[in-house]
Amino acid sequence: MVLEERIPVESEAEAREIVRYLKKEGIPARILKEPQLNVALILAGRYEDLKLFLTACQEKHQQRGVGSEDSDEYPVDFDPAVWKKTLEVLDAEQLAVSQILQEHSPGDIIGTTVFQTVFLKTKPEHEFTPEEFARDLATVRTLISNHLCEITQQGFVLTNAAEPGDVTLYIPYEYPFPPEEEVSERYRITCIRHFRGEMRYVVQTGPEIIFLDDIEAFIMFISENGVDPQSLMRITERCMSRLRITQELISQLFDAGESSLEDLRLLFVDEIATQDGQGHVQDRFGLSPEYVDRLVADMKKLGLVKGKDSRLRPSDPSEAANSAKRKKNR
Repeated sequence: MVLEERIPVESEAEAREIVRYLKKEGIPARILKEPQLNVALILAGRYEDLKLFLTACQEKHQQRGVGSEDSDEYPVDFDPAVWKKTLEVLDAEQLAVSQILQEHSPGDIIGTTVFQTVFLKTKPEHEFTPEEFARDLATVRTLISNHLCEITQQGFVLTNAAEPGDVTLYIPYEYPFPPEEEVSERYRITCIRHFRGEMRYVVQTGPEIIFLDDIEAFIMFISENGVDPQSLMRITERCMSRLRITQELISQLFDAGESSLEDLRLLFVDEIATQDGQGHVQDRFGLSPEYVDRLVADMKKLGLVKGKDSRLRPSDPSEAANSAKRKKNR
């Protein structure tokens, strides 16, 4: 179905809250549990060794650009600019580690922002951006991995002193393949494959989602129940797009009186221009024949369109409204 919605959430409890909200609005919904496995490559090594390796990779790509004899050894979709970004991450991590080791002594508590957020679930004293939090979290993990920090009930405690240059750093490696053994030995680095497996919770709605009375209230509700900002934007866009597409199909049927499914396929694949798109934002529709087939099937199910595929026509608006109301009151 093309009018359904999938809403990813952080926990099963939040998924249940969203399902409860939707069912009160007469919209069927269920929770899907989907296993998710991700693999990330991480480079480990001392700052100077990692710096030499990444700089060599950057220079190698600059010398062997697209069109050179051996450019085929690199993935087509790989962006060489990633080396610059990785070097910046490395420099930032080294700076953060150096500041902690130079400004603190064993026994000092560090990383209070991370500890308050992760363990105490309280709001930190100082405001921070997601980027700043991620950097602080990475630094704490680095110190723990180097046996320089311990987790206590009071917070993260620095346990040992060390020279910043002797600390093993861990940074994301965005190249799709790990370095070869000979290269790793030459630069004294290690590549770690981090396998992360978890269950993802998704709220699956029925096509009745287009009958939602107050989309803004719904978006506000799910924003408070485990849906991240990027997903919120995509869900909002899809909700508005589904309404616009169904309105256009019904409008075309009203104008024609009736139409065949084949006519609708041709009409929408030709990217029709609507009559009301006269402003600075205009709508165009390029829907594949299979998408139109599923759209019409959903709209039939919702009582918005009726008839055989050879003679489709719009339902009476009052009938569709009453049908939606009956489903909501069940």
